[in-house]
Amino acid sequence: MNTDKDWQKDYPNTGEVTSESLEDNSSLKKMLDLIGDGKEVVDFGCATGYFSNLLQNKGCTVTGIEINVDAAKVAQKYCQQVVVADLDFVSITEILPSQKFDVAVFGDVLEHLRNPWKILAETKEILKEDGYVIASIPNIAHAAIRLSLLQGRFDYTDLGILDNTHIRFFTRKTVKELFTKSGYLADIVDCTKLDYFSESNLIPQNIRSEFNLETIETIEEDEDCDILQFIIRSYPCSEAHLQQLQVELEQSQAQLQQTQAGIARSPSRLQQTQVKLEQSQSQLQQTQTQLQQTQSQLQQTQSQLQQTQNIIAVIEDSKFWKLRNLWLLLKQLIFPTKKEHKN
Repeated sequence: MNTDKDWQKDYPNTGEVTSESLEDNSSLKKMLDLIGDGKEVVDFGCATGYFSNLLQNKGCTVTGIEINVDAAKVAQKYCQQVVVADLDFVSITEILPSQKFDVAVFGDVLEHLRNPWKILAETKEILKEDGYVIASIPNIAHAAIRLSLLQGRFDYTDLGILDNTHIRFFTRKTVKELFTKSGYLADIVDCTKLDYFSESNLIPQNIRSEFNLETIETIEEDEDCDILQFIIRSYPCSEAHLQQLQVELEQSQAQLQQTQAGIARSPSRLQQTQVKLEQSQSQLQQTQTQLQQTQSQLQQTQSQLQQTQNIIAVIEDSKFWKLRNLWLLLKQLIFPTKKEHKN
């Protein structure tokens, strides 16, 4: 969204932006999936209607809010209604006095506003009972920004995180605070990413060799170092929501008390377990000793058996043994048994 009438942005060509052409890492793709089909949507900062067109193709009815008159005229082709307004100087309920929406979209818009807290608070009044906000917000804590600051650079650009029309800057922490203070349940559900040394016009350009390895590694420890945009889905905190939160809080406290009581009983259980473990270890050692003794006896028996077999083999192979066998054969021939003699 353009918040200054003197600034004219180069908006995407609506005909070229299709759901099939969107990359998975695109904020438009991620927001489109979160909104779903057949919703009544208000698109804040609708520009030329390129995102409204995607929503319309999914069966959504779209109302656009845009500060740029020329862009608003183009967006009328893709919106049921387009309202030309500067959100810094109007009330949401004034420009949309009798409409209710399933979803309010702020695609890279809130950072352009002087008082995004006020706009979000007012937006709750135009949402249906189960309505919610979908937003994308740039991450000022991106590593490319941090590295350029180390070199004393904070140069505004035409696009990206340091867009020259940005008034507010947000980190993960302050994004959550923005929605929480405005009366929402904040939930950062997704993000887009961009390598901090990439040659993109969305971030400051830095040369890796100009920074020592320790500095880069320190910055890389932050999980948000390569996040370009946060994707947020937030529900207004109604009285019913607050009551539900209170119930969940009480349940959590009860679970915590049970856990603490369990922890208090744990030392005694731990001692009992340690005693049983020591007994088991002693029994295991005894069993291992007996097994070793049995294996030793088995080895001795096998050795004795082998020796006996060797002796038998030697005897059977000796001349004496052969003569003995010959004598027994002759004896049977010369002196037949009584049974044979009778026959």
